[in-house]
Amino acid sequence: MSEKNLPIKLVLQRSSDLIRNIGGGKAKFFSEVTPELQNSLINKFNNILDYYSDVFVENENIPAIGIVVVKQEAIAKSHKPYDLCRNCPIIGSENLNEMYIKVTKKTINKTIQLIQELPSEKVKANLTAILDIRPISNQDKISESLVQQSSAKEFRKIKNKIKIKLFDFDDDYDNIVIKDYVNRKLLQLGLKDKMKTISYGENIEFIKVEVSSYEDIVNIATINGVKSIDFFQEYSLPIDDFQETHQETLLDETFIDSETLIGIIDGGISKENSYLTPYIYAREEYVVPIYQNPSHASFIASTILYGNKLNNIIELNKKRFKFVDIVAIPNSDKVFGAIDSIGEEELMEIIEEVMDKYAGKVKIWNISLGIEKFICNGVMSDLGIYFDFIQDKYKVQFFISSGNLNAPLRTWPPQGDMAERDRIIAPADSVRAITVGSLALYESDNSIVKKNEPSPFTRRGPGANYIVKPDVVDYGGNCDTEYAITGLGMKGLDINGNVIEGIGTSYSNPRVVYKYSNVYDELVEKDLLLAKAMIIHSARLMSREQLEENPDNIKYYGFGMPAVNSNEVLQCSDDEVTLIFKQKVVQGSHLEMYDFPFPKSLIRNGKYYGEIGMTLAYNPLLDQKFGQEYCRSNIDVSFGTYKYMLDGKIAFKGQVPVETNWDGKFEKAQVENGFKWSPIKSYYRKIVGGIQVADGWKIRIDMNSRNSLVVLPQEFVLIITIKDVLGNDIYSEVVNGLRENGYITNNLETRQQIRQRQ
Repeated sequence: MSEKNLPIKLVLQRSSDLIRNIGGGKAKFFSEVTPELQNSLINKFNNILDYYSDVFVENENIPAIGIVVVKQEAIAKSHKPYDLCRNCPIIGSENLNEMYIKVTKKTINKTIQLIQELPSEKVKANLTAILDIRPISNQDKISESLVQQSSAKEFRKIKNKIKIKLFDFDDDYDNIVIKDYVNRKLLQLGLKDKMKTISYGENIEFIKVEVSSYEDIVNIATINGVKSIDFFQEYSLPIDDFQETHQETLLDETFIDSETLIGIIDGGISKENSYLTPYIYAREEYVVPIYQNPSHASFIASTILYGNKLNNIIELNKKRFKFVDIVAIPNSDKVFGAIDSIGEEELMEIIEEVMDKYAGKVKIWNISLGIEKFICNGVMSDLGIYFDFIQDKYKVQFFISSGNLNAPLRTWPPQGDMAERDRIIAPADSVRAITVGSLALYESDNSIVKKNEPSPFTRRGPGANYIVKPDVVDYGGNCDTEYAITGLGMKGLDINGNVIEGIGTSYSNPRVVYKYSNVYDELVEKDLLLAKAMIIHSARLMSREQLEENPDNIKYYGFGMPAVNSNEVLQCSDDEVTLIFKQKVVQGSHLEMYDFPFPKSLIRNGKYYGEIGMTLAYNPLLDQKFGQEYCRSNIDVSFGTYKYMLDGKIAFKGQVPVETNWDGKFEKAQVENGFKWSPIKSYYRKIVGGIQVADGWKIRIDMNSRNSLVVLPQEFVLIITIKDVLGNDIYSEVVNGLRENGYITNNLETRQQIRQRQ
């Protein structure tokens, strides 16, 4: 392989690349519109009217909730019944085929009249897309975890931390009316002095209430306007299984001091470890000393500072980072000392306070949380939504471990009876966060998995909304069939500076934090999204072998493991070229970049060859009201060939497919299996048989939104790497071709380049 010492090229946006979209097609019918269909839907709306009769008698202007269920083939946004619901507007959803509509006595009657009159083709088509219309039931509102706590006779432990969420009716007046209504009903249940409102930003709000029995939960569920009833989780540090080693702590090495700070929200870094204390930039303590256990955070900090050295992983241009040490999570290990926990809402308050103080300086944050019982196999978790809110508000990047599986552990390939037991746990479903899973670095004759296979405890995706989670993986340890970790764990430092072994996604997470920090630190122009895209692009290119064995491997590997050395991420060799398109796409338009200079060395005997990998990253608009449709905007890219036809039209064919194929043509299959609406997309093709030479290559980037939502210009990062497996100098061919074809490019400036010039 050629040495990576050539700069990555930034391709700048040209005004001529932005093209207006052409209008859409006709309304689609999924069945005939018959009097029977009309009467059926009218009856369903009348049933909703009857269901809420008590509410409407009290005040006919109080909004209530109906659920519209559409046919599987009508899930796509263009087929949703917006015209039918013009009077009872769609205000949210849970599952892909369900929508919440806002109803009152007046709007239900107007909708019934609409069904009777059928004033337009769109309304007629909407009728044929609907499978069912019903009110939200009381049982729909009570979380499964709350039911389980009651069934397990554990309700007394959570009765003082019940979490109530109300529907957001997308109207300030309606929201005020419903809050007043719900509060009055809670007072009637005798909960006046046992409730308080907790809110973050404009869109995250809970009512915390203390109840006496599960019967109170059942009564709360009858209140109109209540969306869900759950309980606030409690968090504490994981109980670590550390093993001592005989390895000496010899950590003398050359390194570069970095000005980039890393925040660690955990149990606190040891003040007794002389290898770590010089790197503590600042410290905030939210746990009283008697409940502090610095073991976990000390291992994390030592992994960032010394992980490669301790585990004999060769690294160039070693950097040392300083930490903002947030002591927020109490000890849970009785052997170590007194134990305690922290409530979900208390943790949220701490994080927001910390961000207010440090987010201006500290953009990269490490946190390892997880509740074994909170498996992410549906819509977004409240804590995942909160972390998205924090990252948007403060412009920071969180790294969250995917969570650890308790015994019995998973083998590789996975045993057939795992079901959903090893799915990621909240808040690893955070869309904005980089979620990290674990691979084994060491193996033995009786280790559960082998080197570079997913650790037996690491959890898998997808996350909520079928988004790829974990995003990436790194080394987090292994164990044998007796669950012993000696010789199989990752090496780090204990609270006194001794070398020990430990396992867990808590220790793969800081390895990726370190790699990301290296890339971010090297960028002259600091950019969190660009650094994220580059880390994931590196992971995808570095992990091709594992990911190509089985399409389902992406659930465990995510996009793979990033390169150890930042120069492999930030520079090119002459037999490959990496281009970055850091641009914006505007709603109602798309980007088209014609005359892309495909390398001449990769054209042989009238055909195109080569290896092409692409990573697309963007921060979609998010809205918690819409459940599995939480991501509200979507960007797609297509890179392929075009031909000029005799009729003057241009025929275009995408040649680099998204890496997960759709199992079907309907929206549900596209979301589940095709990265649709996913904020990170990966595309790859190794052209083996050749592609017939065409008139040229083109890049096209499209954006659309859900529910005709107006979206501001959306920034994205597209990274394209083209490689010649035969080793020819294609870098110069592409760079020169871009200039000749009118593209404007700059070098991606890095500190390494500046150091080389000095």
